[in-house]
Amino acid sequence: MQTPLSEWVRQVQEFRPNIIIGYPSAIKILAELAENGDVALKILRVVSCGEPLGASLRRYLENTFHTQVINFYGASESLALGVEADPTEGVLLFDDMNVIEVENGVMYLTCLYNFSQPLIRYRLADRLTIEAPDEHSRCPFSKAVGLLGRSEDIFWFEDEEGNREFLHPLAIEDFCVEGLLDYQFLQTGNNAFEMRAEISQSALEAMIREKIDRQMDQILKEKGLSYVEFTVHFVEQIFPDPHTGKKRLVLQPYREEARRAG
Repeated sequence: MQTPLSEWVRQVQEFRPNIIIGYPSAIKILAELAENGDVALKILRVVSCGEPLGASLRRYLENTFHTQVINFYGASESLALGVEADPTEGVLLFDDMNVIEVENGVMYLTCLYNFSQPLIRYRLADRLTIEAPDEHSRCPFSKAVGLLGRSEDIFWFEDEEGNREFLHPLAIEDFCVEGLLDYQFLQTGNNAFEMRAEISQSALEAMIREKIDRQMDQILKEKGLSYVEFTVHFVEQIFPDPHTGKKRLVLQPYREEARRAG
């Protein structure tokens, strides 16, 4: 995800893949490159995973790549939750690998194959309803209906000449700095974002800021985003989302304000 778009084009043209597996947000970028004629691809199969796949995006990918899109449903708590090969069939849940329960709109997961870190009725942020297996279905699995999964927002930046480039959260989620307890990213402008950092001791601020700036400068340079302004803002605590109980890596109030203004 740190690779500039120009390098994407070169590597894709050189590798010439016929199967694409990845986040739908990343596959969409590749599809746009193909649609604009920047890359020439002959794709046999597309597998979307890691983020929700909307119906319109699915149709766009199928029309662009001229092939079937498989929607694979998984999470960090269980990488294999279900799969949707046909939108009319819905997401078939892997009942033989997980016990998935829904109560009052809340999803609970019991993973049957993870013995190293057992999860019993673990609450997930996903929202769905479950239908019993269809006796006429080719697979004897339960079906997920109205599945709304979790997704991370991509940062999009634009330089003075109007050139756009993206930065995916996966490229900036692995900061390892002594004294840095937790962090969260916030887009603050068209070419600016900040890290909210929670640290163990305020006396370490200067050292931690220097290390974070050095790591982020390298990430932005590799991505061709040296024009982007990055700042570190120290906070006492990173609070979880009150609706899900989980801490979000990325906040996008700037994007929401831009949508309202538009």
